[in-house]
Amino acid sequence: MNYWHRRRLGKHYKQVMHDARHARHMREDIADPETLEALREAEQTARTAWKQHDYPAVAASLEPLMQRARAVYPVKAQARLREYVEIAVVAVSVAMAFRTFFVQPFKIPTGSMEPTLFGITVQPQVGRGALDRFPLNLASLALFGDRYVEVRAARSGVVEQLVRDETYVFSLNGVVPPFRPGMAQHFEIGDAVQQGQLLASGRVRAGDHIFVNRMRYNFSPPRRGDVFVFSTDGVTHPQVKQDTYYIKRLVALPGEEVSIDPPYLHINGQRLVEPWVFHRQVYARDQGYHGYVLPPTSPQIPTPPFIHPRSVLRLGPTEFLPLGDNTRQSLDGRYFGGIDRQNVVGPAVMVYWPLSRRWGWIR
Repeated sequence: MNYWHRRRLGKHYKQVMHDARHARHMREDIADPETLEALREAEQTARTAWKQHDYPAVAASLEPLMQRARAVYPVKAQARLREYVEIAVVAVSVAMAFRTFFVQPFKIPTGSMEPTLFGITVQPQVGRGALDRFPLNLASLALFGDRYVEVRAARSGVVEQLVRDETYVFSLNGVVPPFRPGMAQHFEIGDAVQQGQLLASGRVRAGDHIFVNRMRYNFSPPRRGDVFVFSTDGVTHPQVKQDTYYIKRLVALPGEEVSIDPPYLHINGQRLVEPWVFHRQVYARDQGYHGYVLPPTSPQIPTPPFIHPRSVLRLGPTEFLPLGDNTRQSLDGRYFGGIDRQNVVGPAVMVYWPLSRRWGWIR
């Protein structure tokens, strides 16, 4: 028997042995004991012949082995497809259980935790570069999460400016194009544009995608300085979306008194500089940190817990105070106070995508 015949025989042998093991494992609790024993004997005969390199005996043993495997576990229509579906169902079930009880992925949508974590960012760019063309653009998106985006007019009309949700948006005959702040703008208010005309362009980078440890707080209490995720259920503030998740830094623990004297945070009357992340928050200006600021006030929203440096917030026995590292642009505990322990999901442990200087463990 030449090399190629042995190679084909080897593949056939491995597949038949796999099918025999699968049949035995699937039916050994309900199959007839004599039929199972006959299958084991056929497996041993084929295995012995293979170890002894008796290839004619191997070939002769495979057909009886297949017959005895079918006697234990009769072949059903689309058997191979059924097996793949079983594997997929088990894999998905394990992944969902792991996600529910152990590690859960989240993505950062906004810049409230900059420069520790980044949300979606946009930079102006006019025209495609060499790396923005297929297939290099796919590699850039897969590794670094950024892509070149153009916004073109879906219809002809006149560009107008409207106010929606207290922000200015651009409208084209009542339709708001998917324009992201930060893009290069190729029009002026009042311009008449044609369908397909370029309105804006830029490079959009995905926000950091992180893993959150859902188990740790079952064994140890939340710690000051943790970057953690919590549910907004029950948070009463008109700007906070219900049934969603926020990520902030845990700055104060149950029963503590908190005040803000920009740029410092005070706990029980003492300036907070430990752990070291709070020292970084105030003094690492060259890294993009600016300390803590008081929230702005507005007649349209409830009075925040912190109005001036003498304002003191006392946390309840099961409350934690979350603040964003970018307190200039963070909707956090400065507006709605502490969040209850039952709303805490777990600490953020690492950035797994995209690749950047922040990839890895979160500090």
